[in-house]
Amino acid sequence: MQIRFRKAVRDDLDAIEQIYDHSHDAEEAGQSTTGWVRNIYPVREVAEAALERDDMYVGEAGGRIIATGVINQIQVDVYEDCDWVFKGPEEDVWVLHTLAVDPEVRGLGAGPAFVRFYEDIARDAGASILRIDTNAINSRARKMYAKLGYTETDIVPTVFNGIRGVDLVLMEKFAGTEIQKRLRDMRDAKYADFQAKLTPGVEPERFIGVRTPQLRAYAKELVRSGGYEGFLDDLPHRYFDENQLHAFIISEIKDYDRCMEMTESFLPYVNNWATCDQLSPKVFARHKEDLLRHAAEWIGSADTYTVRFGIGMLMQHFLDKDFDTSYMDMVAGILSDEYYINMMRAWYFATALAKQYDAALAVLKEHRLDVWTHNRTIQKATESRRITDEQKEYLRTLKIKQ
Repeated sequence: MQIRFRKAVRDDLDAIEQIYDHSHDAEEAGQSTTGWVRNIYPVREVAEAALERDDMYVGEAGGRIIATGVINQIQVDVYEDCDWVFKGPEEDVWVLHTLAVDPEVRGLGAGPAFVRFYEDIARDAGASILRIDTNAINSRARKMYAKLGYTETDIVPTVFNGIRGVDLVLMEKFAGTEIQKRLRDMRDAKYADFQAKLTPGVEPERFIGVRTPQLRAYAKELVRSGGYEGFLDDLPHRYFDENQLHAFIISEIKDYDRCMEMTESFLPYVNNWATCDQLSPKVFARHKEDLLRHAAEWIGSADTYTVRFGIGMLMQHFLDKDFDTSYMDMVAGILSDEYYINMMRAWYFATALAKQYDAALAVLKEHRLDVWTHNRTIQKATESRRITDEQKEYLRTLKIKQ
């Protein structure tokens, strides 16, 4: 018998309540071990609340509703205490609640089919982390979920929706793309914590913890195989590591026009200094004239990391034989209160002092930089091995007291 799943409507409420009643009947007759209790949970009010939230679903077969469940991103309070294997931001997590199949029609495969329907909804929303819970005494449900690929991560004693003495089994499954799965396989939890401390402004749960050499190697592998196209189009990414991988892939693309197109598409989604600085396309070195035009546009952007990237491109490609003082003027003329822009400006001029000393020194002597960037430039230059001791001594005399 074919089962059709859909969003529940108000007219389904009586049928949903009937499934709850049949489940309680089976429990009281010893035919089920859900751990549910009549008049406590689940009750009609549970379905009414889900209908109000618009997250109640039903399964129909043979002209009647035979299954019901709630699908949303609401996580039970005890989930916070679980050491989940698959961690992530809330928008990457979907949960199936209160799955109930009418005991009168068991054997049709409605339970597994409903779970697969839930997984499709989560995947369509771009989520990769699936969570389910059930009472520890519900052996039938635990076996079903295990067959469907869910792993029991924890069992937590709790009061569940008014039912006391429940040992709640917390289960999870990863349903991401092949690239996301590969990143998870390379996860180093301690490194994720380390990266999070170095990258303020990005929530800790967005770090998977893949080390940079592994990301670079994986990016090269994807570029060689051509297996990255869909990934580059899937923006915004949810994880820092995905953004890093994206930057490394772009950096390996050999066709200039394609590389520039992908760079322009990605820049609005760059949200941290590390990803910005890792984005360094090799092919740009062979197209300086066009790159310069883009760099000027990036520097004029209202986006912090687009500006930072533009400065970085001038620093990387236009401080040697292609240098012109007008490029330095572009960086000196940036007016911003953004820390990550001014830090890059300081880095630019500290590098310029090593490569174009006289021109960069003139900018400092003429006080063309704000005081913070001026002093930070001197600090970074005096820490550089590319600056002579005599130059460092003189640069220290140019520091502005605040």
